[in-house]
Amino acid sequence: MDKVLLKSKTKLIHWLKLDWILILQHVQEHELITTTEYDHLKSMTIPRDAVIKLLDIIHGKGGNVCRTFLNLLKSDDVNEFSPELREWIKTVDTSETANTAGQSGIQVTIQTPDRDCGRRESGNSLIQDYRKFLKANTSQLVQGVKNIDAIIDELDLHSELVANVRAKPTRQTKMRELLDCVNCESIAKDLVDVLFKYEGPLMKELQK
Repeated sequence: MDKVLLKSKTKLIHWLKLDWILILQHVQEHELITTTEYDHLKSMTIPRDAVIKLLDIIHGKGGNVCRTFLNLLKSDDVNEFSPELREWIKTVDTSETANTAGQSGIQVTIQTPDRDCGRRESGNSLIQDYRKFLKANTSQLVQGVKNIDAIIDELDLHSELVANVRAKPTRQTKMRELLDCVNCESIAKDLVDVLFKYEGPLMKELQK
């Protein structure tokens, strides 16, 4: 989905600048940006520049956040100010099963074998709030996660974020940095999925 956002950037700038304050409120409401990012964007006085910065921030957070942002634009409450945006967004396939071939450019974030499906159903399906779960168990995850490199490899994160995590000297500091990157529910869910795959015993213990 990050490719879709990138290829459509100029059109989105043209449409979103018409009511960028409204867009900013919806983006904050859905926790796609941090409070610091929101404050910075809100302080910008030129709508075009603010929209460019917002799109760059969303794109930098990876495919899942881009997908959530595009799904947000499908809402009538969000796109009501631009008929062109409303018609265009109807043509964008944001489903996770969409094929990457052709024009959609969608990448499914987590690819897990069929044998893992039962584990996920009996594990993370019990978690109602993924971000809250990760925050509540930060210390245990930092100390207990062993397969941090494999976990990073399976997450659809921006290359700069991956580089920042890998640059940390120990697995504990890498895990803490990775948890700090979790700023929306979709990323949190993906991380929990992968943690159940590579750190099943630890995750089951944390759910007790």
